[in-house]
This record gives sequence, structure tokens and C-alpha cells, in this order.
Amino acid sequence: MTGKYDIIIIGAGPGGLACAHELGNSNSSVLVIEKNEIIGPKVCAGGLKNLDKDFKLPVDKIRTFLQEDYVTKYKSYTLNLEKPLRTISRYDLGQYQLKMLDGLDNIKIMTGVKVKEIKDSQIITSAGDFSFKYLIGADGSNSMVRRHLGLETKSCIGMYYEISGMTDTVIWHFNPEEIMAGYIWAFPHLNSTNMGIFFNPEHLSPKVAKKVLHDYLDDRNINYAGCKYQTAAISHHYDGCEFNNIFLVGDAAGLALRTNGAGISFAIVSGKEIARKILKPDYKMPELAVILNYKKRQENLFSFIERIPFIQRPAYRMMLNLMKKKWFQKRFGSYF
Repeated sequence: MTGKYDIIIIGAGPGGLACAHELGNSNSSVLVIEKNEIIGPKVCAGGLKNLDKDFKLPVDKIRTFLQEDYVTKYKSYTLNLEKPLRTISRYDLGQYQLKMLDGLDNIKIMTGVKVKEIKDSQIITSAGDFSFKYLIGADGSNSMVRRHLGLETKSCIGMYYEISGMTDTVIWHFNPEEIMAGYIWAFPHLNSTNMGIFFNPEHLSPKVAKKVLHDYLDDRNINYAGCKYQTAAISHHYDGCEFNNIFLVGDAAGLALRTNGAGISFAIVSGKEIARKILKPDYKMPELAVILNYKKRQENLFSFIERIPFIQRPAYRMMLNLMKKKWFQKRFGSYF
């Protein structure tokens, strides 16, 4: 199979599908290529913070929280959120976004197709060769498009269990003595609770991180035997998203937050902005600028704390107290 397309999107995650939707009903022919047979499932905690955008999500597939519990070895409290946190399974999110593409005749989606090679204006895949005017890498933390561009990748790691049974409290557990700037989380979903650990492998080995998570669950008598365990790298090193006729969105661009791994909101915003940029080259991408500023402010704050180990404990205490303030949430966000 061969074909010519104005735009090829590699990856049908939140960023790739948001990009395709924004390109819908345009004069551009668009091909979306997804390596998996089913669109949606991915190793992900499934938490989504709206930031400054009100993402439309299927109300029957989400849970919404206006409070989060912050827990440390020394103190805990409940934070009232300026903007809600929502949880959704990646399968449900992917299928919802896919349905939004129904009726868009200029969009073609191919699943179960692996990209073997990227050339200047052509991709070689398991289903044939396809040429493009514009290529969009929405292919996640291990992005082939990013590697083709020769960009450095830096990643943190998330590992978690899907615990049977539904709970009602979002929990962030901080222990800088053990996991530095990482944390343990509990995200309630519709039929289970996602519980895991996020950490920087420069500070903590995966083996030690998994033990910390197990100790946390064991200390609270949480039964994870037989529960599904998953782990994934989360790309956070941003070097830009526009490279002549090649673009990057979401994790492929390194847009996830190094502080906590949040990436769904950033993927959706960047996907839409890149589509607008292609359709209108003089478009300035103001919404992308907003999330980049947010990412920079939050990561700079945590970098300062990480660089000076002896102030980490009081710095975390101070930061957790500041998170109660609306001005702080507006500038840095709550933790997620």
C-alpha cells in the first residue's frame, strides 16, 4: 500500500487525536497511524487537570474531584482545588476522541501499523510507504520521530497497580528522604483505584522505587496481590515542537511535567495548537505558550529544591502550605 497525504500523524494518543480533530473538515488530507490494534489503552494513571482549558470529556466515564489529600511524614491536609482533577481510563478517553472523528472525511486512521523508517518526506511502515508534506510525531515518550530529529530524551518513571475497588479520595504522599521530589499517588477511577509511584531514575533506582511502593501498600494493608502492575517512562525534556515540516506534540515533544508526570492536558493542547499552526503558518500558538510557561515555572521551582538537599524537608513543608493559596495555584498549579 502506498499513498500521498498532506499531513501524517504518528500516534493516536490524546495529542494525535486532538490534532486530527482540529484538522478535520480542512482541505488537508490527513493520515493517522497507530501501532496498536486498539486505540486508547496505555500505561497511564489517568489523571487530567484542566489548567486553563475546559476539555470536553464523557461525563459517564469520568470522576471529578475538587479536593486532594496531601500527606507527608510530618503533616497532612486537604487541599481545595482552584480547578478540578478528573480521572478517566485511557481506553475510554481514546475511544471518546476517536468517536469525535466520525464523519470527518479528510481523516484516515490506520491501526496495527508500525513505522519502520522516517525519511525527509516519506515514512516506511508495515503497511506500505506513505509520503507527506507535514509529519507530526505524537508517538509518546519513546518517539521515533523525536529520534529521527536527533533530539535528546530525558525521562522520569511511573509504576503502579490497578487496585480492585473504588475509593473516593485523591492522595499525594510525599517523602523526600526516600524518593526525593517523587511521590506516591492514589487516583480513584470508576471501578478501581490507581496507586503508584512517580520518581526520577537519576535519584532512585526502579528496584528501590518498587520496594518503596510495596512498603507503602503493605503498611496500609492494601492488597495488591494479583492486581495489574504496569510501568512506563515519561518524557519531560522539551527542545521545541516545530522543526521545518516536522512537528512534535505531547510526550514526544517532552511536554510532560518533570515534577509529576502530568501529560494528558499538555498533549491535547499541543495537538490542537500544532494543527492550527499548520493550517495557518502565521498562527502564534498562544495556548502552547501558556502551558510552556506553566511547565517552566513549576519545574524551575522543583529544580531549586532538588539542588539543595539539606533544605528539601523545610522547602516541601513550605510548598505544601503555599499550595493552599489561590495565588500559588494560579501561578504554579496544585501538584497535578
